[in-house]
Amino acid sequence: MGGIPFGLDDLRHCLLSIAPVELKGMGLLRKQPHLISGTARLPRETLVEAVTELVAYTGRCAAAVRQLANLTPIPLLNVSVLEFGV
Repeated sequence: MGGIPFGLDDLRHCLLSIAPVELKGMGLLRKQPHLISGTARLPRETLVEAVTELVAYTGRCAAAVRQLANLTPIPLLNVSVLEFGV
């Protein structure tokens, strides 16, 4: 079968090239890990914004998963996956 050889390394490279999402809540935890224990004092507005952003992101991820689960498979007739010998 001819076509475009596409290997596992190519897929890994493609996924690694995606920039990570920077969420305010994760940034706060990275800078101040003691937030988890509840000993830090943050302005209420900052905390509300960070939590709201995390909840919204979680919702978007869940929606994307539902959409991906319902996709109809598309046969790739011109792609060779070298790891599977095809």
